Amino acid sequence: MFAQRLPRSTRGLIGCAVALLLVAGMASGAPKVVTQDGVPHVMNPAKPKDSVTIEMEEVWRIGGEDDEEIFGVITDVVTDAEGNFYLLDSQLSEVKVYSSDGEFLRTIGREGEGPGEFRAAFNLFNVPGGNIGVLQTFPSKVVTLTADGEPGGEYALPEVEGEGFRVLFSAQNAGDKLALVYGLNQPSEAGFTQTSVLAIVDAKAQEETQLHSQSSTMQAATAMISEKEWDSFRNGRWAASSDGHVYAAPTFQAYEINVWDGNGKLERVIHREYPDHMRSAEEKERLLEIYKGFTRRIPIPNIKYEIEDKYNQVSSLTVRDDGSLWVQTSRGAFGLDDGVVGIWDVFDRKGEFVKEVTLKGDGNPRLDGYFFVGDRLFVVTDFLNAMMALQGGGGGSDEEEDEDDSALMEVISYRVPL
Repeated sequence: MFAQRLPRSTRGLIGCAVALLLVAGMASGAPKVVTQDGVPHVMNPAKPKDSVTIEMEEVWRIGGEDDEEIFGVITDVVTDAEGNFYLLDSQLSEVKVYSSDGEFLRTIGREGEGPGEFRAAFNLFNVPGGNIGVLQTFPSKVVTLTADGEPGGEYALPEVEGEGFRVLFSAQNAGDKLALVYGLNQPSEAGFTQTSVLAIVDAKAQEETQLHSQSSTMQAATAMISEKEWDSFRNGRWAASSDGHVYAAPTFQAYEINVWDGNGKLERVIHREYPDHMRSAEEKERLLEIYKGFTRRIPIPNIKYEIEDKYNQVSSLTVRDDGSLWVQTSRGAFGLDDGVVGIWDVFDRKGEFVKEVTLKGDGNPRLDGYFFVGDRLFVVTDFLNAMMALQGGGGGSDEEEDEDDSALMEVISYRVPL
């Protein structure tokens, strides 16, 4: 995106220089740094310095067919200073609290509009100061709860005027600030436009700094949903760290991760050489069915869909407590051997590709939800089916149809060393 500001005669030279540096990096096994518009771009080779495989230690599992605990739809997990875990049940509009070893402690929050109450909430986060924040999608608000479940008040957000109604998607603690992603929806006679915004908000919610925005428009006359246009960074391709940094992979089908500091300055861009990963016809059909499932409620008839031939390179981002950035790619989520939960690229604080980590255990990244929390990885089984059912979408593919539609959701807690 930086080269667009330069004369055409210069762009080709920069492209050649970057390509040569990538080749050199692949040969030496070390990243190279190219500065564009004053911003360092860390150009990593295709292979890391090291590769490891970890047989994860299962600490506990709750739910499923053989357990008394029955979940609705678990959509997020956070922890507190005592090491307890908070599981948001979006279907039941409550938060279940468990100890580090899986003992049920209490339930906090409930459905409603009063103090400490919420509905249509899909995201938890740690509020600066120690409370737990619950993000209600729409009408947009942030409800806070103490660890014991007492109402902690509502977290005010800066007003958005003249840009459409706001829908909150997700939030994470970013040091003494809050990083959040929201959508601005602007309807018109011709259709509607949705702008996804990544921003940081100060602790008193008096000031907002926008880091990145991306708009998608649907015209009622054409009624086209293009994966390339609608697959935004908000779909798991962003993360925040406890030191205030915010990460996002905003460019579709590009291994390019922007890193902003706590003041909203673009600090660096991380790249990794990544060969194209082509989808099979069956995989394209599977994704098409998922898109149809999630968009059946859109009140526009005869919607058409456009699915890309290539996988999106970056699937998800996570910043762990040691400051390392864990990136799951398409190859780390699709076509895995039995017993492999997933494969992650691990980058250090400088953006260097230091390790590829393969985690082994029970889990399927095509169907299950994954949440890294502290030294744990939580696997929430049948997550995709449950989310589609929650939103009225039904099943998503032949693979899901082979599963038992009445399968009860299970939460597995694995220990993954930092």
